[in-house]
Amino acid sequence: MRILINKLSYFIDKIVCNIVIFLTLILSILMAIGVFYRYVLNNSIYWSGEVSRYLLVYITFLGATIAYKRGAHVGIDIIVEKFSPSIQKIFHFIIHVSFIIFWTVILFKSFKLYPLYMLQKTATLEIPYAIPFTALPLSAVIWIIHGVNEIVNGG
Repeated sequence: MRILINKLSYFIDKIVCNIVIFLTLILSILMAIGVFYRYVLNNSIYWSGEVSRYLLVYITFLGATIAYKRGAHVGIDIIVEKFSPSIQKIFHFIIHVSFIIFWTVILFKSFKLYPLYMLQKTATLEIPYAIPFTALPLSAVIWIIHGVNEIVNGG
């Protein structure tokens, strides 16, 4: 079980890293083209702002899972460092369990909103809001997998 969840966590992290890099590249290109069209050609790409916003949402939520996997999130550990390693392990366990509970609640609550978001369309692209909204439950699943991996592996 430990090896399976560890491999799954690292596999997902690798895929998510590549997706975030790709989305960031697309966002950068889109923003550059948008600026060029607006200020050089005096014409704007009407959908670029909305696409950029949704790309940034995905980059943010998926990027947060990458930071969590690497332990790179901002944290205040000045108090935890004063305790023995065994007590620190308990603190880390509580933190990971708290994350799993939080993201599980987010995941289940977000599914309740899907029927509403399938009916509503975005302003410019006229796609269902469910498409940009999917970043939330998708990242929740990834957070849960990484959290379980941390607990199983004693992180």
